[in-house]
Amino acid sequence: MTNKVLRQKTHPIFLALFCTLALPGCATVIHGKTQTVEITSAPHGADVLVDGQPRGTTPLKTELRRGEPHVVTIAKQGYLDETVMTTTKLNATPILNAVLGGVPGLAVDLATGSATDVTPGTVSARLAPEVTPPTAVQPASYVPESDAGRIHLQ
Repeated sequence: MTNKVLRQKTHPIFLALFCTLALPGCATVIHGKTQTVEITSAPHGADVLVDGQPRGTTPLKTELRRGEPHVVTIAKQGYLDETVMTTTKLNATPILNAVLGGVPGLAVDLATGSATDVTPGTVSARLAPEVTPPTAVQPASYVPESDAGRIHLQ
């Protein structure tokens, strides 16, 4: 009889332990492993490269992997390219793990990057037009009208 009572008391403990180890962390469930980042430019229609890979043209919403920095380059012909480096910032879900999931859930969230947010969440660029330097233009047939004000070397 005591064996049956012992099984009834330990069953919920083993179930809770199994769920803690087998299920992903809170942030992985809530946020996922990627984050949607909006990328805009003035003027519109600029090409967007993320980590050297083309993603489309502005305005654009794209998924970036959490937990790692990204290099976003916005380029349009006739304009100077603009490059923005995203970073990561710890979000609030590790607090939930401390309360609900414990160490295993926190470990999963940190390993997948789900415990972080990509920052900035919106990348906006105002592209500057390329400027070509002026060149000295002098007609080939230019002949000065007088020698006034000139220094003559002898």
